[in-house]
Amino acid sequence: MVEPRTRFCLRVFVALYGRQAFTRLSHGISPKGSPHREHQPHRLEESLLSLESASSSRSLRPRQAPKPSDLFKMFGLTFSRWYLFGAAFIVQFCIGCIYSWSVLNHPIDLAVYGDAKKGRAVNAFYIAIGVFGVATSLMGPTIERKGPRWGVFIGTTLFMIGHIVTALGVHYTSIAWIYIGYGVITATGMGMCYISPVSTLQKWFPDYRGTAAGFAVAGYGAGSVVWSKVYLPTIDAVGLAWMFVLLGGIMGVAMFASALVLRVPPPNYTVNGLDIHGDRVEASQVLGEKFDDAYRAVQTPTGADHEVAASSAIKKLTLKQALLTPDYIFMYLMFFANQLFGVIVLSRLSSMCTDIFNKSAGTASDIVSINSAFNCCGRLAFPAISDVLVRYLKIEKTFARKVLYYFTLGAQVVVIGSLPTVIRHDSYTVFVIEIFVLTCSYGGGFGTIPAFVADMFGAYNIGPMHGIILTAMAIGGVAGGLSFNHSYNDKIADGMSVGEAYIDNIQIIFVVVCIGFAVLFLVRTNAKDRFEPGYHYSLCGKRVISIPPKEKDAMKQQEAEAEAAAEKLPETAV
Repeated sequence: MVEPRTRFCLRVFVALYGRQAFTRLSHGISPKGSPHREHQPHRLEESLLSLESASSSRSLRPRQAPKPSDLFKMFGLTFSRWYLFGAAFIVQFCIGCIYSWSVLNHPIDLAVYGDAKKGRAVNAFYIAIGVFGVATSLMGPTIERKGPRWGVFIGTTLFMIGHIVTALGVHYTSIAWIYIGYGVITATGMGMCYISPVSTLQKWFPDYRGTAAGFAVAGYGAGSVVWSKVYLPTIDAVGLAWMFVLLGGIMGVAMFASALVLRVPPPNYTVNGLDIHGDRVEASQVLGEKFDDAYRAVQTPTGADHEVAASSAIKKLTLKQALLTPDYIFMYLMFFANQLFGVIVLSRLSSMCTDIFNKSAGTASDIVSINSAFNCCGRLAFPAISDVLVRYLKIEKTFARKVLYYFTLGAQVVVIGSLPTVIRHDSYTVFVIEIFVLTCSYGGGFGTIPAFVADMFGAYNIGPMHGIILTAMAIGGVAGGLSFNHSYNDKIADGMSVGEAYIDNIQIIFVVVCIGFAVLFLVRTNAKDRFEPGYHYSLCGKRVISIPPKEKDAMKQQEAEAEAAAEKLPETAV
């Protein structure tokens, strides 16, 4: 422990001469370049670690450095990173209203066309899902630069404007205005509000990355539970058009207030020994980086060395390089399969209950609410379980996230494969149970994907990469949803029963989910396989595929490694 007087002298030295001068001093050179006597090693180490602790906490008080979560003040109160949980949950809770849209299908069709079973209002949901995904991918890099507060402010503004335009569409019985207002404007705002708090929590909580992501997006599922029960009573009280104005305004105010809490962590932020990438930062790492790199080449690589090399490679990945890796492409296909049934069919859950099983609108609304609760639980439970696997069972973090997807996709294969039989036998209770299981798995996939992406590709690119992978939901919503709706309407027009019309389309989705489950096996979580030149794949610790790199690629890799090694050499070794 460095004495307060020594720490104070170090701060004065750095203030007068700068940190570079201190580095020169640590190498035995005086601040002005003249020879200087070498310090005792233990005193130098204590001084350097004290300086690093003081600079990382940005505190000038001559006492123990405060925790990073206590560095910021807000409204006269001490800021804590745990406040972000509440702010993120509220934002996600409000935009989760999109999954209550199925309750509005019949009222909107009735208001616009005079026919509650017209089947046109559901297209607004599919358009919204598509625009939502596009907005997250396009705005991800901008939000990463400008910060989460800016993203939520702009997103909330668009969210409120979209609700007003939707209300005008209902008032003037224009389905086009509803498509534009809710499907485009509101969905764009939702996309911006969705990724802003999620990517922020991934940086503030490297020690609970899965739980943080799950808690944030759990608000998304919780919102659909509440709003599905609020919509119909509000329509009865103020009318369909004014419902959009009233509830849109209430949600907008809540999101504006939450935006004030959101912020990014300070530079060099660490918590519980982890940096924002989730890599462990040891107390002696600073000295090690300065003096040990010159001799690392003569050491025999160990498992820990591979982890360090992988961490360094992840941090150096550009967004373009990360997007073009085969692992990200396979993750994209896997996630597309994971969310396809939920995006397409669950948006019609209320209609399925009334049209296939002849249940009342009230009963269907109750099922939608309960189903949304399972969505919420899946978003929270699956990422939290992955954190348990990492922290307590010591399973490698990327593999732990992958294990959860084996379960979510496997459950969907079983459920979707048996749904046609359930529908044909009119087994309503079994149908509801299977839908609950499927929705829990669907929500778990959404809750785990931010942590999976962050662990695979680092915190620097989490915003845009998470946004881009959500375009899988956009494709599923627009292409899959609209084609599903078109095919369903054509089959009904041809005289096919409602149940058989659903079954024909569900069987197509079943094939896609099976492909996604198979693709998941191709996502590599072995660091050595991912970053060694060429393409390699190991199974149960044994390499089963090994494709050497092309000669040009190998030369580029060697040059890059040589440049990186030269940059790490201390000044005295150059």
